[in-house]
Amino acid sequence: MTYTPLDRGQHVRRDAAISRSLVRGITMSNDQPGHRFGPVRLAPGVLPRHVLCYLWAAFVSIGVFTYATALQPYILAVNIGVPVASRGVVSGDLQFWQEVVALLTVGMFGAWSDRVGRRIVYIVGFLFAALAYAAYPFANDIGQLTIYRLILAIGITALGGMLATVLADYPVDADRGKLTGISFFLNAIGALLFLVVLVRLPQFFQNMGMTELNAGRAAYLTAAAVCLFSAFVMFGLKPGRPDQVTERLPLLVLIRQGLAAGRKPRIALAYAASFTARADLVIVALFLTLWVSNAAIADGFSAGEAAKRQGALFGIVQGSALLWAPFFGWLADKIDRVTLVIIATVLSILGYGWMGLTPDPVAGSAFGAAALLGIGQASGILASQVLIGQEAPGAIRGAVIGMVGFFGACGILAISKLGGLAFDTWRPGAPFIIMAAANLLLLFFAVYVRADRTPR
Repeated sequence: MTYTPLDRGQHVRRDAAISRSLVRGITMSNDQPGHRFGPVRLAPGVLPRHVLCYLWAAFVSIGVFTYATALQPYILAVNIGVPVASRGVVSGDLQFWQEVVALLTVGMFGAWSDRVGRRIVYIVGFLFAALAYAAYPFANDIGQLTIYRLILAIGITALGGMLATVLADYPVDADRGKLTGISFFLNAIGALLFLVVLVRLPQFFQNMGMTELNAGRAAYLTAAAVCLFSAFVMFGLKPGRPDQVTERLPLLVLIRQGLAAGRKPRIALAYAASFTARADLVIVALFLTLWVSNAAIADGFSAGEAAKRQGALFGIVQGSALLWAPFFGWLADKIDRVTLVIIATVLSILGYGWMGLTPDPVAGSAFGAAALLGIGQASGILASQVLIGQEAPGAIRGAVIGMVGFFGACGILAISKLGGLAFDTWRPGAPFIIMAAANLLLLFFAVYVRADRTPR
């Protein structure tokens, strides 16, 4: 393609504007004083009330991401009547299509947030999640369930991207680990609420006299109400576009910049770490719940009682993550963040390997594996977010973190499809063994990046 002198000049001015915005994004936090939120120093323009609203999102996000998956065995058994032998493949396929939507939209949401601000994207995400949760329990077949799952995928993709992006925006870099630790502490509390308490709602509503079908619907509608309330809370986030962004660049330009940033080894490592870290959430919520549910039903329990047994094991997983996250967040500010990824990856390998080789997930011998699994899960997610928060250029942070979500979606897509097939054809612990192998490959890459002496 050829350019006229005018076209060429426009491109030169645009490139210069991009360079100026990058410099502003890097230097702004050093030029202006900010507020504090407890021990966390905040970026210029960020107020403590903005952080409080973000922490509410952190509190409910993991539960919103996983509650539909945690109660899915209930829906498959009660609403649709899927045979036990086919539930692994059906669950994997639903997750697969969810991640296809995530792959198609995650870059768009990240770049869009750089143009219109994080608050609008957060509100849109919670509204889509509320709609999906309200519709999900009224599905009568796999086709309807898939459609509602795709709506949920749009909401989860928007929320997941903003959860990481705002975490990178609000604190100064030196205190990002502290705010990340607080965020993950609330992640774990929220996950405990959803996956230990709210997962028992079907049984609670049945005890009140509801039928099995209506009890499941009431549980999902409760989650929809939480999403709707959270959308209103998000109006309290910092309004407008991020201060680091000074130019309204086209979405495709921002997405290309996010991909180009992956040429830097540390950003490439953050992308690779997100491949396994995002899959962590799904593997535990999808296949551990299915494994426990199938084992409980095989022992003669009802679908509601099986959901209660899922909650007990999740209490161990999320309880260990809850206790571990603040310490790991503190550690993130004390050591090199690639070293942090290495430590997190080793813990993930041990946790997933132990759980994958466990013969019975509800036996006492599985409790230690569940605790280490929660520690590895929290470490992997936290380490990847702290690393990308440090390395992502401020002016295109939303686009770069959007790419983190893109590669995370790729990981979920691959693991859910392979895990669903292996769950039904090999052994219930197969998805966890696959995750241990994926983390082993990540460990090799992280050690290589840590040994690289190329100037950053």
